[in-house]
Amino acid sequence: MPASFADMVARPNMRVEEKDHDFVIGSRILSINSVEGGKEEERLNFDVPAVAIECKTYLDKTMLELSSTAAEQLKTRNPNAIYIVVMEWIKLTENVNLKKMKVDQIYILRKQKNTDREFRYLDGYKKNTIHADVVFHLYDCVRRHLIEPWVGGVSQQLEKGYLLGTCRLDARTCSAAVCLPTRRFNSDLSVPRPNQGAQKKK
Repeated sequence: MPASFADMVARPNMRVEEKDHDFVIGSRILSINSVEGGKEEERLNFDVPAVAIECKTYLDKTMLELSSTAAEQLKTRNPNAIYIVVMEWIKLTENVNLKKMKVDQIYILRKQKNTDREFRYLDGYKKNTIHADVVFHLYDCVRRHLIEPWVGGVSQQLEKGYLLGTCRLDARTCSAAVCLPTRRFNSDLSVPRPNQGAQKKK
Protein backbone atom coordinates (compact mmCIF):
# COMPACT_ATOMS: atom_id res chain seq x y z
CA MET A 1 0.00 0.00 0.00
CA PRO A 2 1.26 3.54 -0.67
CA ALA A 3 2.80 5.37 2.29
CA SER A 4 1.36 8.73 1.22
CA PHE A 5 -0.44 10.48 -1.64
CA ALA A 6 2.94 11.46 -3.08
CA ASP A 7 3.91 7.80 -3.10
CA MET A 8 0.55 6.89 -4.65
CA VAL A 9 1.07 9.13 -7.71
CA ALA A 10 4.72 8.08 -8.10
CA ARG A 11 4.35 4.28 -8.42
CA PRO A 12 1.50 1.71 -8.59
CA ASN A 13 2.03 0.04 -5.17
CA MET A 14 -0.03 -2.89 -6.40
CA ARG A 15 -0.65 -5.89 -4.19
CA VAL A 16 -2.36 -9.15 -5.13
CA GLU A 17 -3.91 -11.30 -2.44
CA GLU A 18 -2.88 -14.91 -3.04
CA LYS A 19 -4.78 -18.03 -2.05
CA ASP A 20 -3.64 -21.60 -2.47
CA HIS A 21 -5.95 -24.14 -4.08
CA ASP A 22 -5.44 -27.90 -4.28
CA PHE A 23 -5.92 -27.97 -8.06
CA VAL A 24 -6.24 -25.13 -10.55
CA ILE A 25 -6.62 -24.74 -14.31
CA GLY A 26 -6.18 -21.17 -15.49
CA SER A 27 -3.74 -18.66 -16.88
CA ARG A 28 -0.75 -16.76 -15.51
CA ILE A 29 -0.80 -13.01 -16.04
CA LEU A 30 2.53 -11.22 -16.49
CA SER A 31 1.99 -7.48 -16.06
CA ILE A 32 4.14 -4.35 -16.06
CA ASN A 33 2.45 -1.48 -14.25
CA SER A 34 3.13 2.22 -13.84
CA VAL A 35 1.15 5.32 -12.97
CA GLU A 36 0.51 7.99 -15.59
CA GLY A 37 3.39 10.45 -15.50
CA GLY A 38 5.46 8.23 -13.20
CA LYS A 39 8.84 6.76 -14.05
CA GLU A 40 8.85 3.67 -11.83
CA GLU A 41 7.53 0.35 -13.13
CA GLU A 42 6.42 -2.64 -11.11
CA ARG A 43 6.30 -6.18 -12.47
CA LEU A 44 3.54 -8.36 -11.11
CA ASN A 45 2.79 -12.01 -11.88
CA PHE A 46 -0.41 -13.70 -10.75
CA ASP A 47 -2.66 -16.63 -11.67
CA VAL A 48 -6.32 -16.37 -12.71
CA PRO A 49 -8.17 -19.68 -12.20
CA ALA A 50 -10.85 -20.87 -14.59
CA VAL A 51 -11.36 -24.03 -12.52
CA ALA A 52 -10.49 -24.40 -8.84
CA ILE A 53 -10.88 -27.76 -7.09
CA GLU A 54 -10.62 -28.29 -3.35
CA CYS A 55 -9.80 -31.84 -2.22
CA LYS A 56 -10.92 -33.20 1.16
CA THR A 57 -11.01 -36.53 2.95
CA TYR A 58 -14.47 -35.62 4.21
CA LEU A 59 -16.66 -32.51 4.28
CA ASP A 60 -18.68 -31.17 7.19
CA LYS A 61 -20.79 -28.04 7.53
CA THR A 62 -17.96 -25.80 8.75
CA MET A 63 -15.68 -26.88 5.91
CA LEU A 64 -18.46 -26.34 3.37
CA GLU A 65 -19.10 -22.81 4.63
CA LEU A 66 -15.39 -22.01 4.31
CA SER A 67 -15.37 -23.44 0.79
CA SER A 68 -18.43 -21.36 -0.08
CA THR A 69 -16.69 -18.20 1.11
CA ALA A 70 -13.59 -19.06 -0.93
CA ALA A 71 -15.76 -19.69 -4.01
CA GLU A 72 -17.50 -16.34 -3.58
CA GLN A 73 -14.17 -14.53 -3.31
CA LEU A 74 -12.85 -16.29 -6.40
CA LYS A 75 -15.91 -15.42 -8.48
CA THR A 76 -15.70 -11.79 -7.39
CA ARG A 77 -12.30 -11.65 -9.08
CA ASN A 78 -13.18 -13.92 -12.01
CA PRO A 79 -16.93 -14.44 -12.60
CA ASN A 80 -16.17 -17.09 -15.26
CA ALA A 81 -14.47 -19.39 -12.77
CA ILE A 82 -16.08 -22.50 -11.26
CA TYR A 83 -15.31 -23.83 -7.79
CA ILE A 84 -15.63 -27.56 -7.09
CA VAL A 85 -15.20 -29.51 -3.86
CA VAL A 86 -14.17 -33.19 -4.04
CA MET A 87 -14.03 -35.57 -1.09
CA GLU A 88 -14.14 -39.26 -0.24
CA TRP A 89 -16.88 -39.06 2.39
CA ILE A 90 -19.62 -36.58 3.22
CA LYS A 91 -20.46 -35.49 6.77
CA LEU A 92 -23.53 -33.32 6.23
CA THR A 93 -27.07 -33.61 7.51
CA GLU A 94 -30.32 -32.80 5.73
CA ASN A 95 -30.46 -29.51 7.68
CA VAL A 96 -27.74 -28.00 5.46
CA ASN A 97 -29.15 -25.86 2.66
CA LEU A 98 -26.88 -26.54 -0.31
CA LYS A 99 -28.60 -23.97 -2.51
CA LYS A 100 -27.20 -21.05 -0.53
CA MET A 101 -23.64 -22.26 -1.00
CA LYS A 102 -21.51 -20.57 -3.66
CA VAL A 103 -19.66 -23.71 -4.78
CA ASP A 104 -20.61 -25.04 -8.21
CA GLN A 105 -20.47 -28.74 -7.44
CA ILE A 106 -19.74 -31.18 -4.61
CA TYR A 107 -18.46 -34.67 -5.44
CA ILE A 108 -18.43 -37.62 -3.00
CA LEU A 109 -16.14 -40.16 -4.62
CA ARG A 110 -17.17 -43.09 -2.43
CA LYS A 111 -20.90 -42.16 -2.32
CA GLN A 112 -20.71 -42.74 1.41
CA LYS A 113 -21.28 -40.80 4.61
CA ASN A 114 -18.45 -40.22 7.03
CA THR A 115 -18.54 -42.30 10.20
CA ASP A 116 -16.58 -42.01 13.41
CA ARG A 117 -12.99 -43.03 12.92
CA GLU A 118 -13.10 -45.92 15.40
CA PHE A 119 -15.86 -47.63 13.40
CA ARG A 120 -13.76 -47.66 10.22
CA TYR A 121 -11.41 -50.26 11.71
CA LEU A 122 -14.12 -52.72 12.72
CA ASP A 123 -14.28 -56.02 10.84
CA GLY A 124 -17.80 -55.38 9.63
CA TYR A 125 -17.15 -51.90 8.26
CA LYS A 126 -17.52 -51.68 4.51
CA LYS A 127 -15.58 -48.94 2.76
CA ASN A 128 -16.95 -48.22 -0.67
CA THR A 129 -14.59 -48.02 -3.60
CA ILE A 130 -14.16 -44.81 -5.56
CA HIS A 131 -16.93 -44.75 -8.14
CA ALA A 132 -15.86 -44.29 -11.74
CA ASP A 133 -19.10 -42.56 -12.72
CA VAL A 134 -18.47 -39.79 -10.18
CA VAL A 135 -14.93 -39.31 -11.47
CA PHE A 136 -16.20 -39.13 -15.05
CA HIS A 137 -18.89 -36.64 -14.05
CA LEU A 138 -16.17 -34.44 -12.54
CA TYR A 139 -14.05 -34.75 -15.67
CA ASP A 140 -17.00 -33.99 -17.94
CA CYS A 141 -18.04 -30.97 -15.87
CA VAL A 142 -14.55 -29.45 -16.04
CA ARG A 143 -14.14 -30.34 -19.71
CA ARG A 144 -17.41 -28.70 -20.72
CA HIS A 145 -16.58 -25.56 -18.80
CA LEU A 146 -13.25 -25.28 -20.61
CA ILE A 147 -14.44 -25.97 -24.15
CA GLU A 148 -17.85 -24.28 -24.22
CA PRO A 149 -18.14 -20.48 -24.63
CA TRP A 150 -18.67 -18.47 -21.46
CA VAL A 151 -21.79 -16.60 -22.49
CA GLY A 152 -22.38 -13.58 -20.27
CA GLY A 153 -23.61 -10.77 -22.48
CA VAL A 154 -27.18 -9.62 -23.05
CA SER A 155 -26.85 -9.46 -26.84
CA GLN A 156 -25.52 -13.04 -27.01
CA GLN A 157 -28.54 -14.47 -25.16
CA LEU A 158 -31.28 -12.14 -26.40
CA GLU A 159 -32.27 -14.39 -29.31
CA LYS A 160 -32.89 -17.28 -26.93
CA GLY A 161 -35.09 -15.20 -24.65
CA TYR A 162 -33.28 -16.02 -21.41
CA LEU A 163 -30.06 -14.52 -20.06
CA LEU A 164 -28.71 -16.85 -17.38
CA GLY A 165 -27.48 -20.42 -17.79
CA THR A 166 -28.75 -22.14 -14.64
CA CYS A 167 -32.01 -23.40 -16.18
CA ARG A 168 -30.71 -24.18 -19.67
CA LEU A 169 -32.49 -27.04 -21.41
CA ASP A 170 -30.44 -27.10 -24.60
CA ALA A 171 -27.13 -27.92 -22.93
CA ARG A 172 -25.68 -29.41 -19.78
CA THR A 173 -24.91 -27.34 -16.75
CA CYS A 174 -22.82 -28.28 -13.73
CA SER A 175 -24.21 -25.65 -11.40
CA ALA A 176 -25.97 -26.28 -8.10
CA ALA A 177 -26.51 -30.00 -7.71
CA VAL A 178 -26.41 -31.96 -10.94
CA CYS A 179 -25.62 -31.71 -14.63
CA LEU A 180 -28.80 -31.52 -16.66
CA PRO A 181 -28.92 -33.76 -19.76
CA THR A 182 -29.96 -32.47 -23.13
CA ARG A 183 -33.73 -32.42 -23.56
CA ARG A 184 -35.87 -31.60 -26.56
CA PHE A 185 -39.29 -30.01 -26.34
CA ASN A 186 -41.98 -29.51 -28.93
CA SER A 187 -41.98 -25.82 -29.86
CA ASP A 188 -45.65 -25.97 -30.90
CA LEU A 189 -47.46 -24.81 -27.77
CA SER A 190 -50.84 -24.26 -29.43
CA VAL A 191 -53.80 -25.59 -27.46
CA PRO A 192 -56.75 -27.02 -29.43
CA ARG A 193 -60.07 -25.32 -28.91
CA PRO A 194 -62.88 -27.24 -27.22
CA ASN A 195 -64.62 -29.64 -29.63
CA GLN A 196 -62.01 -28.82 -32.29
CA GLY A 197 -61.83 -31.69 -34.72
CA ALA A 198 -64.94 -33.35 -33.33
CA GLN A 199 -67.48 -34.61 -35.84
CA LYS A 200 -70.78 -32.75 -36.01
CA LYS A 201 -73.81 -34.76 -35.12
CA LYS A 202 -76.44 -35.02 -37.79
